[in-house]
Amino acid sequence: MDSAIFLAILFVFGLNLSLWTLLASGVVYGLLKRDVAWWKHLMNFAMYALMMIGAHYIFLWTGGNIGFFQASNLLSYLAALISYFFINILIIGVFFFYMNHPHLMKELRSTLRKSVSNYAISLASALLLSLLFESEPVLGLIIFTVIILLVTKGFKEYFDLNEEINRDRSYRQQILNSLPVGIITADDKQSNFSLNTSASRLLNLNAQEIKDVFMMKEPPVFNSFFWEIMLSKRICQNIKVGYSRGGEDLHLLVSQSVLNDEENKIIGRIFYFIDITETEELEKRMHQSEKLAALGELAAGAAHEIRNPLAVLHGFFSLMKQSFTKEELEKYQVPLLIKEFDRINAIIEDMLLMARPGAPRLQETTFKSIFDQIPSYRDISKNEPEWKVMLDDTKIMVDLKQMKQVIYNLYRNSRESMKGKGVITIFSKKVNGKYLLFFKDNGTGIKDEMRKSLFHPFHTSKETGTGLGLTIVQRIIENHQGSIEVYETSPTGTTFLITLPLTPNE
Repeated sequence: MDSAIFLAILFVFGLNLSLWTLLASGVVYGLLKRDVAWWKHLMNFAMYALMMIGAHYIFLWTGGNIGFFQASNLLSYLAALISYFFINILIIGVFFFYMNHPHLMKELRSTLRKSVSNYAISLASALLLSLLFESEPVLGLIIFTVIILLVTKGFKEYFDLNEEINRDRSYRQQILNSLPVGIITADDKQSNFSLNTSASRLLNLNAQEIKDVFMMKEPPVFNSFFWEIMLSKRICQNIKVGYSRGGEDLHLLVSQSVLNDEENKIIGRIFYFIDITETEELEKRMHQSEKLAALGELAAGAAHEIRNPLAVLHGFFSLMKQSFTKEELEKYQVPLLIKEFDRINAIIEDMLLMARPGAPRLQETTFKSIFDQIPSYRDISKNEPEWKVMLDDTKIMVDLKQMKQVIYNLYRNSRESMKGKGVITIFSKKVNGKYLLFFKDNGTGIKDEMRKSLFHPFHTSKETGTGLGLTIVQRIIENHQGSIEVYETSPTGTTFLITLPLTPNE
């Protein structure tokens, strides 16, 4: 309304009266809005003054005549409004630029789009007020003000309602986008297509790419089963589907249901899916654990039965070793038989330890003292790796025997990786109530394809390995409420990280 009044006074009475009117309205507005800073009132006055001055001179330059409404001045009226409008946009742009607004062009386009209709209404209102000024200026201004107030009230109610609808729509859309479920809706009646943020993220496709597949009416070559369900319009519930995404294989649980309108008529369908990759992996691990538990029980029973005849064989091998001459020992390969027997016995011991490692018998000690009790740590031969132990006196609750087994298995694993020559470094840290033990070697490292199954039983890359050493280590550490992982690995070496809880007083 204020722009319409200023423009009408500008067209009929000229620039001076319009500026005095602006000043009077600014003073009244300042008295009514005392909570607004004075410099904002001043900026607002200056902006309107520039807009009115620009509109005035453009009006005169295009041939407009100051006075009551004249049809011949229509082009000048329009030119004045356009200049008024663009000076306003220019001032807003300069303000946003000065404030380093991150979305300057977007805000300017939004302002342009929203302001065109408003300024068109302002011009029509200004011309109407110009006609009213011709008969009775004061009465005309009063009538115009009353009409504009009534119209403004109606428009305000409409805009408030529209704003509430937009907020409600935005809120519901935000709920859909926040769900961890991918949702794609298709309205067959109006050919509408929509999706939420999770759908785009899970499929690694933008809205246009998914819409292109939807419009194809036939599934693409890749992930064809997934797209076939969506395009088939088949109603289904909880179908497990594989989906390849940028080299990553996902497991999705897919469903499709009907989309109804207000009259409960079917107008389309809703296709929704959720990522169950982690759940599937967990389920596989549970099945694997159950199998391993059953295998462990079987292995434990078999190992006990095997040890009895092995004891007899060991007795005969020992007797042969003592009784045979050197030539007879070589003839019958007795040293090789004893070596292979020891290997079988080691496998039996590992199987028994893996099947029933036993609950740890905890006692307070330090890893420094545990290493002091390991003979090979103090007595290093030329064919054994060099040890570098940098441990403090941090006390921790562990089973001494089981921790020695952990260190021995990791040592054996590193020694074989380094082929007997190299350096093994042991050091520790205390972080957030946890004791971190690092076991580092300078061997050949672990290949990427081996890392996923490194702690799986009977999985080894060595010709003479049993594949149980690291499995036993993991089980012992987990029984101590800790964890073990490959901290880092490269062709220059590997570091294992063991994490254990500290005692309460540490």
